[in-house]
Amino acid sequence: MRIIITKSTSEAVDVVSSLLLEKLNSHSKLVLGLATGKTMEPVYEQLVEKIVHNQLDIKSHSFFMLDEYVGLPLDHPSSFKSYVTRYLISPLNLKESLFSFPPVDHVNLNKAGEEYEQKIRSCGGIDLQLLGIGTNGHIGFNEPGSSVESRTRVVKLTEATRKANEAQFPNGNVPVEALSMGVASIMDAREMLMLATGSSKADAIKYLFNHHDDDSCPATFLKSHPRFTLVLDPDAASKISLNI
Repeated sequence: MRIIITKSTSEAVDVVSSLLLEKLNSHSKLVLGLATGKTMEPVYEQLVEKIVHNQLDIKSHSFFMLDEYVGLPLDHPSSFKSYVTRYLISPLNLKESLFSFPPVDHVNLNKAGEEYEQKIRSCGGIDLQLLGIGTNGHIGFNEPGSSVESRTRVVKLTEATRKANEAQFPNGNVPVEALSMGVASIMDAREMLMLATGSSKADAIKYLFNHHDDDSCPATFLKSHPRFTLVLDPDAASKISLNI
């Protein structure tokens, strides 16, 4: 595990957006896995600025979303499809066809995960997976208790996760399920990049540092990946010691 502890949140965001830009610039056909959430909003804003500034053409790349809510119309303003449209597709005038979304509108959700996995494989697998971490240590929507062997599937969201996301739903109707890449699906990526910012993530990061392969904190499974980079701002890193 490669650890980068920055001096500020803005520096952490800059590190991650710069690493993403470098990957997009150095690969002719990068397959990039994308995460969502408030942590990633400034990352995508900076990435868009850097892509425009460097006049980088990214139309040959492919993008896969990590998860999507079940039972929410894809055009709902709180869907992750709407999120990526708002932060990447529209600002960069990209074709939606470059982006793949967990097929939550599939008539058979049990097969939806299998089909999404097949689509990822057909593109040669994910080169770099961008990740955040939940306050309870979840990655994607792999909540505590998720198996290291889990694949893309429908998952039930915990009350803690739903509460953390309730600001996205002014009417209070936060979905109870999502279709999410599994832990094994995420671990298939050739490289993983996680960003954690803010004091609310400090406990999860401390647990990640001090435990291994613990399904009560699915993020701990990532430590066994040979190319896992973790970027932290001072608040997220406030409860850890590198001398462990």
